[in-house]
Amino acid sequence: MASINEILQGVWVWITSFTNDIMPVYVLPNIQLIIQIVILLIVGYIGGKIGKIIIVKILSVTGLRKITIRTWTEDILKAMGYKGTIVGLIGDLVKWFIYILVIGVIIDTLGFPGFVNIFNQIAIFVPKFIVAILIIVIGFLIADFFGKIFEEAGRRFIGEVVSSFSGGLVKYSIALVAIIMALGVIGLDTTPLNIMFTLILAAIVVVLTIGIKDMLPNVTSGMYLKKTLKHGEHIKIGHHSGIVEKIEPMAVTLRQGSKRILIPNHILSENPIERRTK
Repeated sequence: MASINEILQGVWVWITSFTNDIMPVYVLPNIQLIIQIVILLIVGYIGGKIGKIIIVKILSVTGLRKITIRTWTEDILKAMGYKGTIVGLIGDLVKWFIYILVIGVIIDTLGFPGFVNIFNQIAIFVPKFIVAILIIVIGFLIADFFGKIFEEAGRRFIGEVVSSFSGGLVKYSIALVAIIMALGVIGLDTTPLNIMFTLILAAIVVVLTIGIKDMLPNVTSGMYLKKTLKHGEHIKIGHHSGIVEKIEPMAVTLRQGSKRILIPNHILSENPIERRTK
């Protein structure tokens, strides 16, 4: 027990002597500087918290928080490991932007110009990053909106498969444009993405041209058949006969007992149709 007490007394003597040396040599001559740094830390911490609250409140009032809930932007954040919302992410970026500014001021006060330049570069980058995130979020919302519109329009006039393809095409094309714009804002070279986007659009145009060339006769014939055929009437075309069950943009479905016969619209418009009169 005596040895342990001696060790503790020795440690206490060392701490006391160290404190007595550091107070007059380091603390007292720099007490004003230390107070300034402590005040800056407190102000920066409170300012960051308040800045986040204000930004989150403003974005929530504008409706951004509500319209981004349960969208694919939230899914992207979850995949990246962020548990909050888009609005929360922007609030956190604003908070850290204030923290970085305060740390830069403290480093400048301490007299380290090299580190100040680093923090200045970070402080310039953070607002650009926030703007880039807003561009991506708004771009994704626009992409989702127009993707649904084109998908619904395609479902009415073309068909289920083509409507899904057209909706997805519009959606991801707008999303890619938003990503390219966001990368350009933060200063990254977007030339490879621009080239890739141009090649994708060219391939899509070729595919759509070929597809529309084959689909157009059925679509135009379908518009004509909707005016001439009636649901429930019995018709015969070639070797096929049955009751008209569906008149769709690409084909007409005939019911023949328990069977369903799908006849492309252009065949119906190019061949004589026999109708059974009552």
